[in-house]
Amino acid sequence: MPAVPAPRDAAAQGPDLDEPRQKSLLEAVSEAAAWRRLVAEGDLVRRWAVITENVAEGTVSRKPLAAIAPAKGFAVTTHDGAVVIAPESYHRYDAVADLVASVNTGALATAYRALRPMLEAAYRGLGYPEGSIDRVTARALVRIERAPVREGDVAVVEGKGAVYSFADPRLEALPEVEKQMLRMGPRNARIVQGKAREISAALALPAP
Repeated sequence: MPAVPAPRDAAAQGPDLDEPRQKSLLEAVSEAAAWRRLVAEGDLVRRWAVITENVAEGTVSRKPLAAIAPAKGFAVTTHDGAVVIAPESYHRYDAVADLVASVNTGALATAYRALRPMLEAAYRGLGYPEGSIDRVTARALVRIERAPVREGDVAVVEGKGAVYSFADPRLEALPEVEKQMLRMGPRNARIVQGKAREISAALALPAP
């Protein structure tokens, strides 16, 4: 006897929107060229769900966000005898932070609510059959909001293959999302955190 798919909960019910409508909703979120490039890549709902799930779990979504990844590599310098993250390394993420700052929170909330049934289905399709897109979104936003921000020098140590780790073992033990926020630098991290708080307030999601 074939298995019967479990029904979606009542809050997730709603019509699926075609891709032109999805693109229209998301294009209204920002006029930044980098944002339009992301939207133009398509597969919008699944990518949104993947990014949200990754952030909530502490993982950086590199492939879905490759279009806005910095072109330059990680850079270090020395200060007072220590190897530290160079200012130009932080500046690699200025464009990303400026893109985040350009997001119209109201338009993003409108898109979220319109696409919520599809986002719920996409999230559950990632292996969370009883999952809630609202809960995982709240977790992702809180993770960003609570990520540590460091002023001044951040010491690093070089490992194999010129891969650098944080010299402070407490920072190195953080999940990848929090470490990525540190690599962005304090200016950019605070921009991203401020927008996360705006979005949290606009969506009024239950606390994770």
